[in-house]
Amino acid sequence: MSNKKQNTASQVRALVEKPISEMGFSLWDVAYYKEGAELILEVSVDKKGGISLDDCSDITKKIEPIIDELDPISEPYCLMVSSAGIDRELRNDEQIGAAKDGGYTVNFKLFSLLEGRKEYYGTIKSFDNDIITIERNDETGDISLPRKLISKMTACFGIV
Repeated sequence: MSNKKQNTASQVRALVEKPISEMGFSLWDVAYYKEGAELILEVSVDKKGGISLDDCSDITKKIEPIIDELDPISEPYCLMVSSAGIDRELRNDEQIGAAKDGGYTVNFKLFSLLEGRKEYYGTIKSFDNDIITIERNDETGDISLPRKLISKMTACFGIV
């Protein structure tokens, strides 16, 4: 995501996080991206017990006027409110912490080889700004992954 799109997503996140929380949901992520010729503003939400289509509709009705009033996006776009889903990309420390606290298995894809591999699976034992330490699922012991080598992290929130 470009810096401009990241900034737009951050602005929208700041606008909608509180209203979504007040409705009893948690905001998982806000992404702003191009799909084909269309710009998409995707707001992913979660709640215990899952998200229904009615929930997505209710959230859309609540946040659309807020976004329109403050108008952080100058070009035409499509607002999409959806469940965070079972498979989730981990983009920030809050999401990494949720995967750690839940004991979820995480798939780590790396930019370059580490110990001859570019992909690892495991549960997160600890993390800071520089390192994520995981317990590998293949029982070969813990490994510390430098965050600067991680290109993508994905967790399955349906399976512990």
